[in-house]
Amino acid sequence: MTENMKILIAYDGSDSADSALDDLSRAGFPDGGVEAKVVTVAEVWLPPMDDGETVHRHFASPALKQRYDMNVEMLKEADGQASAAAERVRTLFPGWKVTSDSTYGSPAWEVLAFAEEMTADLIVLGAKGMSAVERVLLGSVSQKVMTEAKCPVRVSRGKVIVEESPVRLLIGYDGTEGAREAVRTVALRDWPDNTEVKVVIVEDSMFVRSSLEIDVDDIKSVGEGLVDDLRKIPMNAELTVLEGNPKNEIVSLAGEWDADCIFIGATRYNDILTKYFIGSVSSAIVSRAHCTVEVVRPRGYGSGKD
Repeated sequence: MTENMKILIAYDGSDSADSALDDLSRAGFPDGGVEAKVVTVAEVWLPPMDDGETVHRHFASPALKQRYDMNVEMLKEADGQASAAAERVRTLFPGWKVTSDSTYGSPAWEVLAFAEEMTADLIVLGAKGMSAVERVLLGSVSQKVMTEAKCPVRVSRGKVIVEESPVRLLIGYDGTEGAREAVRTVALRDWPDNTEVKVVIVEDSMFVRSSLEIDVDDIKSVGEGLVDDLRKIPMNAELTVLEGNPKNEIVSLAGEWDADCIFIGATRYNDILTKYFIGSVSSAIVSRAHCTVEVVRPRGYGSGKD
């Protein structure tokens, strides 16, 4: 695990946000050496606020004054939610340095701004909605943060643990830089001894061979080597090769296997292919999966021309 890891946790008080907090205990994080900030964004309009000073504002109508007062109260609620969530994180990880903050505006943009300011190594947030339509569309905040962030993003869905069970991880592997970083991310975390891992290769000939000109046999050979490396950690790792569309096959296998988390890489090929890959594969898996999905960016992903 990287020392002094910085995690930004977006929290809005919803059930999915609470599930994201619970999910932290099965994410392979260490007991110490982590700086975590919990942020809650009140989705309201407010004029610029003066620090620490009560100012007399003039409003065009009593209705505007009432709306302003309501929005100020919502901002105070957001601050209380962030503080309470931070306390929950401290309970889970007493060795972490945990702080909280709140603000107002567009939740997605504010979360991205906080991540940029603190140079976050990971953003954690909950995925709202589990109906068929909601899974396809995904929450607009989760979707925007997932596609726009320069660091990895963990979109969490809680898992009901009836009895103690091993952590199960599925890694989508296609031989790209992002996929290699996904394997590396899993390898560097602190997992329980009985953790199970499936490195999954999906043969999608139209995309892999034609668009990226990657030899599938070479990918399989490298995948077998990665599995051997994971076993030395030690982890209960195996290679699984499937045929079909990765958007469907990875999600289906994760459901059948009752996976805790899917790790999927996002790689910068060039402007056109990057948008296609993020929008088509990673986004589809995040929106369709019934488990947590962590979209991993290789180092330096956010550099260069967008």
